[in-house]
Amino acid sequence: MPEDARFDAVADNFIYIHRALCHDLSGIIEGGARAFQTGFPRFVRILDKHTELEEQLFFPALEARSQGSTDVTRAPHRDIEERLRGLEALVGDVDASESRILEDLKALEETMGEHLAEEQRVVMPEMMRHFSAEELWALDARIMEFCSPEFMQEMMPWWFLHMDADDRVAVARNMLGGIDASFLPALCQWISEGLAAAEWQQLVAQVPALSQSSPTP
Repeated sequence: MPEDARFDAVADNFIYIHRALCHDLSGIIEGGARAFQTGFPRFVRILDKHTELEEQLFFPALEARSQGSTDVTRAPHRDIEERLRGLEALVGDVDASESRILEDLKALEETMGEHLAEEQRVVMPEMMRHFSAEELWALDARIMEFCSPEFMQEMMPWWFLHMDADDRVAVARNMLGGIDASFLPALCQWISEGLAAAEWQQLVAQVPALSQSSPTP
């Protein structure tokens, strides 16, 4: 199986979701106290679920074939979790110092950015080395075992909203390969999140299968 097929099968979970998380956190920092109070709880829910999927689905499967491959993730995951819980305690706290919130957010951004880069450098190649593309897609299909419909309804529009144009194209192509045709309208709705009509048409030009449906205005 060509390496690019294995790359496609892991990129959603080790590149595109990472970029969206970094983009969202950067926006929260730029938006100050108001963005923190309104946007941070959702950011936490999505990052917590991403970590859960890694620790309960992807990493155990990799460890079974390459023991020690995920050791580099353990300390950073605990560090990030501790920082998240500390910041969560400041949500809704009217006495919390904005400068403290900003300082803690920037510390989280640095820690998370370094960790996600390390996962892509170390863990992602190990996934590609020890699994076929078919096996990787089978693991990816199990994500729904860990996610409620309510979570998916929240996460998917958020994900595409925090993607650039190239990432939307890549993820759209990946998702189209594994969905039933009846699900296409919902997928189009998610992919079009935050796009102007002209931007949507540019995306469709690169992913023609999306032309079979269109998002609800």
